[in-house]
Amino acid sequence: MLGVWRLQLLREVGRRGTIRAAAEAMSITPSAVSQQLRILEAEAGVTLLEPVGRRIRLTEAGQRLARHADTITAAIDAAEADLAASRAEITGTLRIAAFPTAARAILPGAIAQLGRDHPRLTVTLRDFETAESLTALRLDEVDLAVVDEYDDATRIVEPAIELIELSTDPLYAAVPGAPGPAGAPIVLRDLAEADWIMDTETSNIRGAVERACARAGFEPRVRSACRDYSVIIALVEAGLGVAILPGLALRDRRVRARIAPLGPAMARRVMVAVKPERRAHPAIAATLAALHWPAE
Repeated sequence: MLGVWRLQLLREVGRRGTIRAAAEAMSITPSAVSQQLRILEAEAGVTLLEPVGRRIRLTEAGQRLARHADTITAAIDAAEADLAASRAEITGTLRIAAFPTAARAILPGAIAQLGRDHPRLTVTLRDFETAESLTALRLDEVDLAVVDEYDDATRIVEPAIELIELSTDPLYAAVPGAPGPAGAPIVLRDLAEADWIMDTETSNIRGAVERACARAGFEPRVRSACRDYSVIIALVEAGLGVAILPGLALRDRRVRARIAPLGPAMARRVMVAVKPERRAHPAIAATLAALHWPAE
């Protein structure tokens, strides 16, 4: 009979591409992974792995077996959620990932609420961009993730992941000048000759803004690229360029620059991503209930 533990090891090797990475994910030694996979190949009676340069990949038979391992692991997750629901108290560790502005504006209140309601539940938080969060969720490194999407190019299509709408987050233009009432929208085309302060090249918001600028007929002249919105805001305040900021980045923050909505309007969708078989787990259900959009 094929061992479930060995099937999960095979699944991790297929996902991560090396014995060492799979060993780190499963908290065992590389030699133990190799030994267990040799046993699994003997049990299966077929070759499951083949080297490709310095990495390793699953054979066709290994891929078929790994798909069965996915099904088995999902069933185990569902069984754990069912068992946890029978306990009188929510305990254990819940691992959350969230993009940085959500980690700052949304998660602290939710985690504090969980601590008050379920004192024996430990919650950990990692600030990941959406692509990183989805990878961590697929690899079972986190239990749920707060993610965002801006347009068709950033649309999340993950058949094995359920997306739960949280809210929409409007985008704003930030330009040097005295702060005041938002007033009339700033037309994107009117910023064509300005220097721009943007997020890093791999971020969802930068790609969405660059595509919006292209539709407006220009390519933004990027002067600085920063991942930290506090740095982006400081550069705009110093008169070094303009920026597009999500609403969450402006929560509880005094900005010494002009902030105005965009024309045409732009916004991102903010969602919670979770594996469907784990949604009923009491800790995840409690977290979904605790996640609230921050008040203005």
